[in-house]
Amino acid sequence: MGKKGLTILGVSVGVIAVLAVGAYILFQTMVNNPKNNYLMAELDDVEGTFELFEERFESELDWYEYAEQNAIESTLGITAETNDPSFQEMGLDQMINNSNIDLAIGQDMANEVSTMGLNADIAGLTISDVNAYITGEKAGLTLPFIEEYMVVNEADAATFLNTLDPATFTGEEEIDYSMFFETSALTETQREYLIDEYATFIRENLPDDAFESESEEITVGENTVNADKLTMTLTEEQIHTFLKDLFNKMAEDEELANIIETQMMAANLGNPEAPSAENAATEFNNSLKEAAENIEDVGFPEGLTSVVWTDGDDNIIQRDFDTSITVDGSTGQVAVDGVTEITEDSTVFNYDMAFSDETMESVIGYTADLNETESGYEDVITLRADSEDLFVINSVKTDEEDSEVWNVDINFNEQLTGSPLTLFMESSSVYNEDQATGDMTLYADDGVSVTRDTFVLNLTSDSQTVSEIEVPGGDNEKNIGQMSMEELDAYFNDEVSPQFEEWMNENFGAPSGF
Repeated sequence: MGKKGLTILGVSVGVIAVLAVGAYILFQTMVNNPKNNYLMAELDDVEGTFELFEERFESELDWYEYAEQNAIESTLGITAETNDPSFQEMGLDQMINNSNIDLAIGQDMANEVSTMGLNADIAGLTISDVNAYITGEKAGLTLPFIEEYMVVNEADAATFLNTLDPATFTGEEEIDYSMFFETSALTETQREYLIDEYATFIRENLPDDAFESESEEITVGENTVNADKLTMTLTEEQIHTFLKDLFNKMAEDEELANIIETQMMAANLGNPEAPSAENAATEFNNSLKEAAENIEDVGFPEGLTSVVWTDGDDNIIQRDFDTSITVDGSTGQVAVDGVTEITEDSTVFNYDMAFSDETMESVIGYTADLNETESGYEDVITLRADSEDLFVINSVKTDEEDSEVWNVDINFNEQLTGSPLTLFMESSSVYNEDQATGDMTLYADDGVSVTRDTFVLNLTSDSQTVSEIEVPGGDNEKNIGQMSMEELDAYFNDEVSPQFEEWMNENFGAPSGF
């Protein structure tokens, strides 16, 4: 099947994992047997991980969902501070320390309207009246030296891009401004469809006799646990049959194709080199069909064994997964093992994933030490490769009076960055029912030349609910989307360029060509 087939295999396994989250209620109704207990344990485990995330970012997620359904006006302020000698030598330190950028952003996702205004003060030089907007039908931009909004309607966008760059754009591209207002998250209807279709498929197509259970006493950390040991064992033939049926089902699923097309359009927004969403979805489906036809080219000589141990609350506290995969005559081993220690206020995940073949062996591991405190959360997440820590994330989030304070530092191994490096974020946010404010400070420290004193970036934000976001411009628009190349040259050379030179002369003391 080759690399392409393996890519499809990996994508499909990922799809199965995502679908499994929503199947929780479905499996709650099952009878008590090894197969159902195993599936329920896996589903509970995934759902529990999502719950840990949602608990830590409850306010942010609530505000995000609120902003998706309401008109919001936000201001974002950006400033920086530096005492870096290298900036001083170049005379840039005062420019940086005495500059600020303000963005005014309007967003109404439900009614497909978004606006942005830029005002900047760069060491006493003011740049203002840079404004842009996009709706589901058109996009506009105005600059400080022109009076009108330059507008490109959605219907003209593809031909306009072809006029500007015929070597890159054919003029037949699918450009949908509405995709600017789409999120990559699945809708509730899409989630329900995938749950109904694929959770049921997984349950019905994994053989009952592949599962068994027994009781076993194991040690997790310092605790001895009477655990339920749940084992799923699949032969090579069973794996081939399951994957072939899955690939064929996905390839013939028109609703899934529509979902993939929507996701592709959102992911590729603004990327001129990306294939069209329809072509990408078609290619994906064709790859699924090819993978189904050639699945037996991928060998699983040792089958697949997955064992999970659950405690009295049905939490997975230990895992052991093993399989081997043969592609083009080369066989590799894949093994995942780890433990999860769960107490009243703490959950610690410690997992390793080992990959090996005739020429190499590599182990990727992570530890997530998640702790709930009286006022918030203190978490430490470590990613390691072959016993070497790649980076460590320390996150402390606390409720302080009316605000939520979140401080994070990320420590990078010098093998990744050339020298030890730590990135810091310090933030304070206030979330009310219809408004949100926040302050954030970003800086780095390498222990030598880069410190908080040498460079700091400061961000402030203030968001308010409004009745509507007004689209600027009105009748004062120049429809450049329908201009030919000759008309565009004439417009920019005869109208825009002279106004730009006049503006430069008035504000900066010297004319300059546009």
